[in-house]
This record gives sequence, structure tokens and C-alpha cells, in this order.
Amino acid sequence: MKCKNCGKEIREDFLYCPYCGFPISEDDPEYLVRRSLDFRKRGKIKDALEHCGKAMKFLEDPYIYKCVGELAYLVGDLELSIESYKKSIELLPDFPDTIYAMGISYFRMGRIKRAVEYFEKCLEKNPEFSMAYYWLGHSYYHTGRIDKAVDNFEKLLEYSPQSKIAHYHLGIVYHSKGDDEKALEHFKKLEETGAEYASLFFHMGNALFRLHRIPEAIEYLKRAVELNPKEERAKTLLSRIAEPPAL
Repeated sequence: MKCKNCGKEIREDFLYCPYCGFPISEDDPEYLVRRSLDFRKRGKIKDALEHCGKAMKFLEDPYIYKCVGELAYLVGDLELSIESYKKSIELLPDFPDTIYAMGISYFRMGRIKRAVEYFEKCLEKNPEFSMAYYWLGHSYYHTGRIDKAVDNFEKLLEYSPQSKIAHYHLGIVYHSKGDDEKALEHFKKLEETGAEYASLFFHMGNALFRLHRIPEAIEYLKRAVELNPKEERAKTLLSRIAEPPAL
């Protein structure tokens, strides 16, 4: 028989290939996990999930459950993703990576309050897990807890200063609070990094408009439309600025 990994001829009674060390039995969890990793490297996520799911039936291992959770998330099966992460956490309750991943799956399901619970739990285990602050900021913003959203985006910048996108979200959050000076300050910091995208320039133009800095507002709104001719918000605001006042 031939080894399915390296293709060399081996004896049928071998448990592992003597050439590459690959397990031979298709019922061996190690074989299934390694095949899953191989499929994942080649972008065959469904095949990877199938093999990792089989391994899960033979061996209760928190890392295998986590792997199934990740793969299920990638194919859009959020129920299986959450179910697998739960089993992983039961076996390894203090591993922040899995707790964080559970929060992401809940967020993607729209169950934002549950997502918040897991992001906060992740930070209890590891306060330097900076991306948990990012998703907490989003979660709090979408549930109307604006001050807590600000706190978490600020924490993201504290622990991960290179996360410049946090300035974008802080700008959005401060704008929603009516603090356009503070919003513009964060938008400017993002622009200084070389960022150029229509939504940023629209929000900068909108903040400047609300601050009655009309010439600057027009400049940014035009830049937004140049980058994205379908940026209707910028086009609408430009039309509003250009309209003569009603008599």
C-alpha cells in the first residue's frame, strides 16, 4: 500500500509511515487532524471541517473542538461553531483565544449581548488581548452604550497603538455623541496615516459641516465622491450645501 501523505510504498501493518511519519489508519485522530490541516492549507475548508469533525468523535480534545469551531465559522455554520467552542471551553476554561472566538461567533449571529459576555470574559483572562477591545467597542456601540464603546476603542489604542482603524471608530462614536471636534480629531489622525477611502472623507466632511467649516467640508465631500461616485451621502450633503436658502 502507499502512504497517502508521501506516496511511498509501505507495509499494511504499519501504523505510521516510516518515511514521513504520517499516521496510516483513517480512524486515527492524528491522521484526521493532519489531513484536516492539509486541506485547510489548500483552501478546502469543507473537507478540513469534515476530517476535523471526525477526529472530534474519536478524541475529546479542546484544541480539536476549537479547530472545528474555527472551520465551522469559516463555512458559515455558526451554530456548530458555537457548539464546538463551548465543548472546548468546558475542557480548557482559561484559554482566552477560544473565549474570544466564541464572542466573534455570537456577534456574527447578532447575539451581541452574549458576545459582550465572552469578550469581557476574554479580557478577564488576558487584559492585553487587544482585539477583544475592538469588538467590545463595536458591540457597545450597536447596543447604544456609547461611553463604553469609547472606553474600549481607547483601550484598543492603548494596548495596540498600531491599530489606526480605532481612530475611525472613535470618530464615528464621538460624532454620534455630538462631539464633532473630537470626532474630527480622530478622523484627522487616521488621514495622517495615508488612509484614503470615501467613507472616511464623508464623515470628515459631515463633521466639518456641523462645525460650520463649510469650505473644508466641501473639499472632503468632493474627495469622497471622487473616490466613490456612488457615495450618496456625500452627494446629498454637497447638494444641500449648494442649494440656495429658501425665500
